[in-house]
Amino acid sequence: MIRKLLLPFALTLALSATAQAQSFGIGTAGGGSSTYSIGAAIANVISNATGDQYLVQPYGGTGRVMPLVNSGRTDFGLANILEVSNAYDGAGDFQGHEHPDLRVVAVLYPFDVGLFVRDDAKYRTINDIKGARISSGYSGQRIIGELIDAALANADLSMDDMRVVPTTNLLSNADDFTAGRTDVGFFALGSGKLDEVNASVGGIRFLPFNIDAEAQARMQRLMPQTYVRVVKPRDNLTGLEQPAPMMAYDYILYAGKHVDEDAVYRLVNGLVEHRQALADNYANLRRLDPGKMAKDVRLPYHPGAVRYYQEHDLWSR
Repeated sequence: MIRKLLLPFALTLALSATAQAQSFGIGTAGGGSSTYSIGAAIANVISNATGDQYLVQPYGGTGRVMPLVNSGRTDFGLANILEVSNAYDGAGDFQGHEHPDLRVVAVLYPFDVGLFVRDDAKYRTINDIKGARISSGYSGQRIIGELIDAALANADLSMDDMRVVPTTNLLSNADDFTAGRTDVGFFALGSGKLDEVNASVGGIRFLPFNIDAEAQARMQRLMPQTYVRVVKPRDNLTGLEQPAPMMAYDYILYAGKHVDEDAVYRLVNGLVEHRQALADNYANLRRLDPGKMAKDVRLPYHPGAVRYYQEHDLWSR
């Protein structure tokens, strides 16, 4: 009799859990990019942790994802804070096109990027690359071109000092370098694509940035939310053999206003509780710090994320 009474109750619970499980897309840049790797790690770990299903959706560049998230055609995206700020405000590459329905979910970690050369190249620092060939234009991912302009400014250089080779996006910049069309490439440290480039050209080497206040001020005049920090070598950081100053900026996970509040709450809880699994999937996620996930980046947070941070004393505003 007890068994007969419990069966309908258990079935009701199972159906309720099934009804609550949802499916979400995470928009990223193309395969081999850091955003794709982060998205794949989150999709894998959070799907297992929450019962919701997350699917990585790669596009030509992170800038193409924000209009899709804003309009509800996909749910989450990954990008640097400056790019998301520009999209939200309708500035920079999004001039005149505000995206008011973007909401921050979490600051993931400082994103380290830099300029790299072949291991046997004559260049030792970014100050040495004046006159070298470098990808430019970035017609499909203009934010990368803006980042490179800021990187060059660190050395008091500009594209006028370089021999430019027009390209489309971050991945095509890496392909330009591999094919020998450029002398200097630009990419995020720890990206899977760099292993491919490294193997193809017989070794790469990142060039150190200038860390003094004047050099950083030149860089920040073009990209205010960037900074320079010393990065130490790790097994996954191809092209970095000794500690070196690199350009950094905060990388964030964001969502559309339309995404269910409870689902975002579950996702944030999963990010915090399963940090080791995330790091096992993508090593750079070992730098995910719960104490900094709710950092004030001057953009609105999703209410589901705010609720989690407030309940766990991680919200200071």
